[in-house]
Amino acid sequence: MPDGELTEREALALWCDQLPSLREMAARTGATARLERDIGRVRDSGSALRACRKWLPDDVSGATRSWSGESGTPFVALPGRQEVRRTGVGAYVCPTDACTRRSGRDPQGHPPTCAVLGTAMRVVG
Repeated sequence: MPDGELTEREALALWCDQLPSLREMAARTGATARLERDIGRVRDSGSALRACRKWLPDDVSGATRSWSGESGTPFVALPGRQEVRRTGVGAYVCPTDACTRRSGRDPQGHPPTCAVLGTAMRVVG
């Protein structure tokens, strides 16, 4: 976020949105075990904001912390948020209303799932 720090709710939406890409990057860089530990922490009510600071680049997360907690660039970086491509009808939201993420169906028409909880997102329209 360019204009300040994310809220915990916004960070959870961002974390959920970026998890599929993060998993791919972690698999390529050998960081899967570390990422899965942080996914588990967020799933168990840990801070999504802290996870975003740790894993997402500054231009996506608005953060400048690394795994060590020091200022700097995250160790695992993604090329930025990808635009949600809408296919089909309807919008989807967090199944538990824990975050503000909204999504549409993927290019093949599959409904989205919550990357944090692993469950289907709830239809709103």
